[in-house]
Amino acid sequence: MAFKRFYQGFLFDRADYELVRGIDAAQAVADGRGRLPVFAPELHPRGIRELAEPQSLRLVRTMMNLLDTFEAGSEAMERRLAALQALRDELLEGLDVPLRYNTARVILQIIKELIRLRGDWLRRLRLAHDLRSAMLGNPLFIRKLLRRYRLVEMPEHWIPVAFDQHVHDANTKGRKSPAHLIMDAWIKGIVQVQVIYYNYVPRDAAEEVMRAAGIMKMEARIGVEFRSLFRGRFAELIWTPCGFSGVADYLKFLDRPRTQEFVRRCRKAANYRRKIVLETLKRFNEHGRRELNKYYGIEMPPVTEEEFLISVRYGQPSLEHIGELLNNRVRALLQAELDRMDGREKLKHAAELRRQELNSMLGKLSAELLSGRYVDRSLWNLPPADSAALPELNRLSPAELVNELHKVASGFRMTLNLTGLRLEDAIEILYDCRGDLTTLEIFNLKDDSAGERPDDSVINSLRHALNSGNVVKLKNLIRLAMERVKAGGARDRADRLERLGHILRDMSNFLTFYARTPLTVSIGSDSASRPSPQVHGMGMVVVDTLTTPVRRMIVQKRLPELSLLQVHSEVYKVLSYLPKNTPGFGGRLARRFGFGSYVKIEWQCPDPAQSIDRGPGNLATLGGFYVPPAGSRLLQPVESLGECWRYLNSNLKIFLKVLTGFLAAFFTFYYNSDWWFLMWFGAVIWLGITCVRNIIQLVWAGGGFRSSPLLKWNDFVSWQRVADSLFYTGLSVPVLDYLVKTVLLQRGLGWTAEEQPVLVFSGIALANGFYITGHNLLRAFPKSAVIGNWLRAPLSIPLALVFNSIFGGVLSLLQVPGIEGILQQWAAIVSKLASDVIGGVIESLADRKRNIAARLRDFGCKLRELYALTAKLELLLPEKNLPELLKGHKSFVRLSGLKRSNLVNLFYINALDMMYIWMRQPQAVTAMRELMERATPEERGVFLKTQEILYREKSITKLFLNGLVGSNFSRALAFYLHYYRHYLEELRQFDPQPEKAEDAADWKGFTAVIGPEDGEES
Repeated sequence: MAFKRFYQGFLFDRADYELVRGIDAAQAVADGRGRLPVFAPELHPRGIRELAEPQSLRLVRTMMNLLDTFEAGSEAMERRLAALQALRDELLEGLDVPLRYNTARVILQIIKELIRLRGDWLRRLRLAHDLRSAMLGNPLFIRKLLRRYRLVEMPEHWIPVAFDQHVHDANTKGRKSPAHLIMDAWIKGIVQVQVIYYNYVPRDAAEEVMRAAGIMKMEARIGVEFRSLFRGRFAELIWTPCGFSGVADYLKFLDRPRTQEFVRRCRKAANYRRKIVLETLKRFNEHGRRELNKYYGIEMPPVTEEEFLISVRYGQPSLEHIGELLNNRVRALLQAELDRMDGREKLKHAAELRRQELNSMLGKLSAELLSGRYVDRSLWNLPPADSAALPELNRLSPAELVNELHKVASGFRMTLNLTGLRLEDAIEILYDCRGDLTTLEIFNLKDDSAGERPDDSVINSLRHALNSGNVVKLKNLIRLAMERVKAGGARDRADRLERLGHILRDMSNFLTFYARTPLTVSIGSDSASRPSPQVHGMGMVVVDTLTTPVRRMIVQKRLPELSLLQVHSEVYKVLSYLPKNTPGFGGRLARRFGFGSYVKIEWQCPDPAQSIDRGPGNLATLGGFYVPPAGSRLLQPVESLGECWRYLNSNLKIFLKVLTGFLAAFFTFYYNSDWWFLMWFGAVIWLGITCVRNIIQLVWAGGGFRSSPLLKWNDFVSWQRVADSLFYTGLSVPVLDYLVKTVLLQRGLGWTAEEQPVLVFSGIALANGFYITGHNLLRAFPKSAVIGNWLRAPLSIPLALVFNSIFGGVLSLLQVPGIEGILQQWAAIVSKLASDVIGGVIESLADRKRNIAARLRDFGCKLRELYALTAKLELLLPEKNLPELLKGHKSFVRLSGLKRSNLVNLFYINALDMMYIWMRQPQAVTAMRELMERATPEERGVFLKTQEILYREKSITKLFLNGLVGSNFSRALAFYLHYYRHYLEELRQFDPQPEKAEDAADWKGFTAVIGPEDGEES
């Protein structure tokens, strides 16, 4: 109990406890099959919903709506997509941090862990604290979290070549909904993904994949895998229809009568696939189950067909589903037996051996292991002896299948999956399809781990020979295939030799198949999102397209969970220069010398598999191996001093940082100064300079004291940032005042501030510059910030000389004796003051610029929404001139149909967000003034008139009561009712035609257009 009181008092924050309790409440609602509250998707993440609940809790609730919906159907799909859109908006639009993209990836991963973890209070507290700390965006902490979750740091300023062209969702053998799969791919850093379905594409799944990819700004393709007969075996081909303008166009293709007729034929193949899986399950119950029970010493009952289909949810049954179900059941039985043993105080020797055996078995257990050992795959791998038992589609040869697909879609990619195929098979299939096979799946992570693709390298050489028209190379490869067939003992050897001989004699035609359109490649993981200790997760990245530090870490194997594959991809960098339209002489000069352009970096990958099996290449995995989670609850919150500091209460941590910096400065001045004033007050002056500078800098960068009546000066101040600054500036006192000023300059070189002021202040300034650069690099600051802070050193030298002269002059006027000694003792403080003045100016300008850029993004987003809404309003009034209509006050046509279209609610939401951003966000007024200067008079008029909708108190109050921001709406509603008139009054500064006094009270111009308020008569 004493330890519990300790960590409750000194570890974690109150907000951490509140977050965990909020998650418990939300999970209780979800477990009771209740619907979690969802904010209106049109609300901006920096808008009025900030008053409803903390952003961290909003993120967790939204993630639960995405993860906990495995149902099929359009309603569940819309709920998942809305949650995904809200998560992206909250993180990419609602965070203003240096590593915005990587911070968002880490936060999503932490939230997933926090939701999955139940019952372990201390571990959840740690995750809650990590989540809130990650939202601050400290680059050093974000990189630590990336390494912890085995995520590769992705570039922030360009898009790397990161892809996976063979993944599965829950509609086939995967375990995640399409939206969940796309989100996980985005967390991995993947920008291009292809989702594979069996035999046909479920319409809802296709829509969800493509819309989810659009939300996350990813490129997604949909492939359909077919099995065709080839020489008594199955060959797998992936059909990817392409050439569509968007989601709607693709769905129209699926709804076409010809496509629907083909899908009906495909469903027969899907039903046959289901029949084979269920028959395989039956065989396991009869034979494999006995061997499994004998090996593990358990009594697992037979797996019923109903139980198996429930575990599959809405996907197509597969052998992977059997393996996963067996893994779950065996793990549960072994863990139950182990728990019973752990409950005993003493165990006999045999029982102790059994306990060790159980731990070993649990550590090695996996779905792949059980499926490979105990599930008979013969029915799956081989076609029946009588091919008539197969569905019509599966009886077709690859060439016949391609001809059938041409009747369905004119444009598509056809990929040959090389699983189980040799060189001679690839040559024959490529020749038979006569150029209709456009792609080879040249590398598959799962098959490569299982050793099922021995000929990938030589088949890749065949591809290069066909693309380059190299007759000699192609001839040698065909002859190599013929020698292999001769050496083999296949029953169809003679027929195959005759066929390969024909291809050899017809090489001229073979080469023409790919003369114009080269044979491309695809590379995939075949990931089903199932944890595996043997196979990497989804995603690959070309290492050359990452940042230099990350590339170095991968090549030097400092990220052991990732692997460099034996695949070398051909990539090249494209730099695009867009000239800046900067007016004046400075802009012309910058453009003249090449500094006046925006630089856009793009990477092109013409050949993802230029070579294979020639040692480690430049293609690395993005997914690591599965690491089993901790099996027992956390008994104590921290296990080391580092963890204690990491999870220390934030206020206490701030205090300790300031105290450490103060003590370092105090003892240096105490032992190094002769004057009593500096001995006792030097540290206070030193840290006071930095503290005041930080506060003034942050307040000015946020908009100043008069930016909004709702923002106080401390609303702009980040005390975490101030504490870090005071900590490092305190540690600089021993360096600057003692080592540099006293030891090096005064004792070593004999320089004093009175006799050699330029040399003394230059030395201290340069030392301070290197010190600041060092701790900036240690804290993983961006290069621009490091360079900007180092520039404080040379710029502060002349200012320090001015301060020193002023200080010396004041002492002379006061006739203070011993001026030389006083100036020498104050030299470091004077240099510090000059450095902080310069640093305050530089950093405040940078902070102000960043705040204005953030507000421009916020207001720009809301203004685009507003103009889109007014465009819809124009469509409702095709014969009216809306700008002219908005100028009037009493002659508007009231549109009762507008309220039924829900358009009026969107105007309410837009105005509420605009109002909140204006009054509660730093530099909002400055950003809006800049936007209004760019806008035309008509656009300003539309903006101002649409904001007048805030006068409709009854309707907006009803909107809050109906759950606009959830159940905790009191603060948001009070904010609106108290301040909307003040907000509208301030907006009049942008009115191109100021109203007369007698017209000011008549605000009903826009409200007359949208119809009467609730409770009023038309």
